[in-house]
Amino acid sequence: MNRKSKKTIFRTSISVLIIPALILTACSSGKTRYPQGSAVKVSVEQKNTEQVKKYEKLELTISMKNVRYDNPYDPADIDLYSVFISPSGKSIKINGFYDNYKGADKWKIRFSPSETGTYSYKVVVNDGSQSAESESSSFTALDSEHHGWIRPSVNNPHYFSHDDGTSYYGVGAYSPWGNNQEVFNTFIDNKANFFAIWDINYGGFVNDKGIIEDSLGSYNQEKLGEIDSLLSIFEKHDIKLMYAIWPHDLYSETVWAAQWKINPYSQITKAENIYSDSLAWEYQKMKYRYLIARFAHSRSWGIWELINEMDGTDGWAKGHHAEAFAWVEKCQKYFTENDPYRHPMTASFSGGFKQYRDTMYRITGVPNLHLYPAQGWIPKFPDDSLRSDMYNFGWAAKRFWDNFEKPAIFGEAGADLTYYKPGSKEYHISYHNHIWASLVNGLAVTPVWWTASIMNSQDWEQLKFLSEFVSDIDFANKPYKPLDCEAPNTDLYAMDCGDKAFGWARAVRNNKIDNTKLTLRKDGNSAWSVLWYDTWTGTTVKEEKVSSSGGKLILTVPHINMKYQDIGFKINKL
Repeated sequence: MNRKSKKTIFRTSISVLIIPALILTACSSGKTRYPQGSAVKVSVEQKNTEQVKKYEKLELTISMKNVRYDNPYDPADIDLYSVFISPSGKSIKINGFYDNYKGADKWKIRFSPSETGTYSYKVVVNDGSQSAESESSSFTALDSEHHGWIRPSVNNPHYFSHDDGTSYYGVGAYSPWGNNQEVFNTFIDNKANFFAIWDINYGGFVNDKGIIEDSLGSYNQEKLGEIDSLLSIFEKHDIKLMYAIWPHDLYSETVWAAQWKINPYSQITKAENIYSDSLAWEYQKMKYRYLIARFAHSRSWGIWELINEMDGTDGWAKGHHAEAFAWVEKCQKYFTENDPYRHPMTASFSGGFKQYRDTMYRITGVPNLHLYPAQGWIPKFPDDSLRSDMYNFGWAAKRFWDNFEKPAIFGEAGADLTYYKPGSKEYHISYHNHIWASLVNGLAVTPVWWTASIMNSQDWEQLKFLSEFVSDIDFANKPYKPLDCEAPNTDLYAMDCGDKAFGWARAVRNNKIDNTKLTLRKDGNSAWSVLWYDTWTGTTVKEEKVSSSGGKLILTVPHINMKYQDIGFKINKL
């Protein structure tokens, strides 16, 4: 839509609906309107450094003169951007944004380089009547120890890789409320590298400041500033963020956890029409552009979660299914075209067995199933709930692997919606089984537990041990796939790439895992090294050499003094 027609839509809407929230001062902080006809000027007032490491932040503070605009967040009023030319000659457009956190009253451009060498750039501004560009400037990008943003691997699309090609396996939990430094330290101390949060007002650091779009076309600078701080913390510790732009609460007036009343879009449309309302979409594009401009540069910005649990919204509940899927596709297209760092996108439904949504998974880059066993997941083994609980997670992970060449996640799991009550011994045993069964059946991230606050010290320890186990597995660059394997009285799963494999074996109830023979289907006669891993203590049990023959590699689980009868292993061809 062109600049003039977009302004017309907004201003017509304002006059009809009388929405004072959109009618801002020249810069919402008392900026002066310059006389019409004065030449627009733009320049770089300050930059944070002359030399930027790869995947770190270059921040330009921009000075503008004689610009005229009503809303600093509306690119139809004021469009600020820079074009960076990389050392290899790539042209990268980066939009600017208005920052008023703690009264900063500054225009900024943030960019993160992915190449070493000299970048050149110019800054451009257009206020709808005039435009101007700055003098050409440059900076030097240096090499760094960072790996960059994540996205689906080009070599094994079932997994994530960083921008530099190194593997990323997500290990973490959802933490939508109650966040503070102690919570962050828990993630850090237990080697978790994945953190998920909603845009909602339920309290704790970031979410103690309300929602991002606190009035139509205007953004909550206190909250945005805290998200900046959150990303700074995560960057220091290589943690990736999955951010839910729209939790179901904000699109719900009559379904569960309804918070439509605090969503400013309630001023222009009904909750059930949010997916198809054209004016709402114009505001959403403004919001998405702003979020990309402010945050997408960060190597800790992981996944755009477009919507969390779509079936919890009025639009879905009242039958607007085609419109809902079309909206997700439209959002996916917008971010694909406008996020220069190509962060992956996901969207989800709630955790019932019938909420598997093939259409959604084909639209989005990251298939995302919420898995709550108590919501209709029938036990496969009625006399063994722990085994059934484990089986559900392994089976659902394998279903994703078989149906999509994409990195799949269980974007929520656990809470009080499992076969066991939180706090019970079985609840925490089942958590251990969930994360291991998901790993060895091809999931790209550990089940994202809802929530971090419900996990006890044992759960975090188990997460840490799994994180250490996967730390040297090259998921993104090896052709890992499920391996045919079997063992008596044992649930056995393995992933294989030819010269390497990893797996997990769990004894069926009342059996022991040690001395069990595991048969892996491996062609040829070869020598292999085997590392046996105690998943409950995070220690190596034994290392040995074995040989395959006749299309089989037979491993014998070593004797181990274990209360819980499961074990991990890795094999490497010698």
